[in-house]
Amino acid sequence: MRKAVPDWIVPHLDWVVPALVSCAFTLAVTLLVFVMRNRRVLLTYHVWHDRIGISTFDRIHGEIAVTVGGNPVQNLYMSNIRLVNCSVRDVEDLELKVFCRAEDMHLMSEQTHVEDTVEFLRHTTEFEEIKNQVVNAPSEVEQARDAGDHAKAQMLEQVIDGKWRTLSTNRWYAVPVLARGQAIRFTYMTNVLSEARPEIFLSCQKAGVRLKYKEPYQPVWHLLGVSLADAGIVGIVIATLVWILVISSISTLWIAALVCLVVGLLSNVPGAGVVRLFRWLRNRLVG
Repeated sequence: MRKAVPDWIVPHLDWVVPALVSCAFTLAVTLLVFVMRNRRVLLTYHVWHDRIGISTFDRIHGEIAVTVGGNPVQNLYMSNIRLVNCSVRDVEDLELKVFCRAEDMHLMSEQTHVEDTVEFLRHTTEFEEIKNQVVNAPSEVEQARDAGDHAKAQMLEQVIDGKWRTLSTNRWYAVPVLARGQAIRFTYMTNVLSEARPEIFLSCQKAGVRLKYKEPYQPVWHLLGVSLADAGIVGIVIATLVWILVISSISTLWIAALVCLVVGLLSNVPGAGVVRLFRWLRNRLVG
């Protein structure tokens, strides 16, 4: 009868099979995580505020007033938003909405910039129409008053008031394309009419896109361009596979212990190498 397994491999079956199973399981989990993470486009953003000035009354120096365009403001901040495409996919035809608290905040001057480019964001067509209505409405009100149509003038003033509240608390932007890894910076001068901290939010409604607020990563140590956290996790997997191989094939105890010790101490190095190799293959295969 023909043997199903060659004689030379029989002594190694006790470690070959577990090693192959471990490799297959690790590969399957890695592919599953990769597919799940990139099934949807993930956009993360962070907001921070820097106080510029405050209007108050000092008993020694007297009144301290901060004005913008000749008009006094109570608390003046420079508010910033940084939006990042964290997925491995480009996203097209985005509509982003920036808004703040309507009861005690105003968005004043604004500046947008797509990092590492010379591009800036343009307002959506709907938002441009609102701006034009606010700009042209005063002349329409004057024309209605000159014509003696006070009802129309009052109605136009109400419309102006509603549109002005929208302009002072919202910004709507059209983003033609946001490439993978690309970031957008929004900067606003904000007037807060109370002692509360300013709050600005970002909204995006698009199928296949998830928007998430996330604190920025703190500076971390890197090895070969890979964070120690990522290198350590992959290094543990590699060290575990080496441990299985060593205890299955090396019978001399002190040699096996020495090999496991060295691999455990230096596991970050092969871990970083595997992460870099994975990134290289992903860029070549995914693009």
